[in-house]
Amino acid sequence: MVGEILKEHRKKLKLTQQQVADQLHISRQTISNWETGKSLPDVSMLIEISLLFDLSLDYLIKGDPQLMKKIKEDTTVNQLISKGIFLLIICLAASTFSILTLPFNGLQVQNGVVLLSADILLQLSAVVVVVWMVVIYIKNFYEKAEGQIQRSIHRVIQVFLTLSLGITSCCVVLTVLNYLGIISFLT
Repeated sequence: MVGEILKEHRKKLKLTQQQVADQLHISRQTISNWETGKSLPDVSMLIEISLLFDLSLDYLIKGDPQLMKKIKEDTTVNQLISKGIFLLIICLAASTFSILTLPFNGLQVQNGVVLLSADILLQLSAVVVVVWMVVIYIKNFYEKAEGQIQRSIHRVIQVFLTLSLGITSCCVVLTVLNYLGIISFLT
């Protein structure tokens, strides 16, 4: 539908595909693909087309169910990427923090009193942060993916959350084993 509108208005203005392509800073082949329905313009190109031919976006989009579906999918993918980046940054920070705060000494005895440093609490807090991110992902972000791109993004997020949870959990176990004297970190 958008291709037909584009072709109709291009011919009304007596423009060639190349002239339209030059004004939109794209290839002539792209214009041809749009007009024949082989591909669809993205949102930014729709805006440029609407300005070029003095058409409303509403007119361009609403008449084409395929284009509306593409725009919805693009929006969903962009939102998923943004949310995924947020989760990944938090989990990466928690995992890095967990590794960097591994204790380099065991239990400390001072005046006959065994002192437990804050290492275990720090390690547990990193695990809590990652678990919290997993819960946020499951409750707010996860949905049945419709397209291959969405499934791939979900897989990347799931793998990264799993790795972060594994890293932080291992650091807690290593910290506890260090305090029990079973293992010792070299300084």
